[in-house]
Amino acid sequence: MRIGVAEARRRFSELLDRAIRGEIVEVARRGEVVAVIGPPHDKTPPEPIRTVLQDWRTEWGVDAWPDDDPFADVRDRSDGRPAPW
Repeated sequence: MRIGVAEARRRFSELLDRAIRGEIVEVARRGEVVAVIGPPHDKTPPEPIRTVLQDWRTEWGVDAWPDDDPFADVRDRSDGRPAPW
């Protein structure tokens, strides 16, 4: 379903009821869709980042990676430029 902005403003409560039922409504301004009202994609809470990171480390076998620094011979070990103050 596609409706205009003014109509969406008038019927907002009804549009929310439709979203609860799983419908998706496109709101258009001058024929171009500017918003979509619909149900959330996923109502389950996201996994904690700690869990996601541990899963990634396990999947990629990060613990078996070497600890050596691949950029050790590339870095400039000088003190760099002097500070202006």
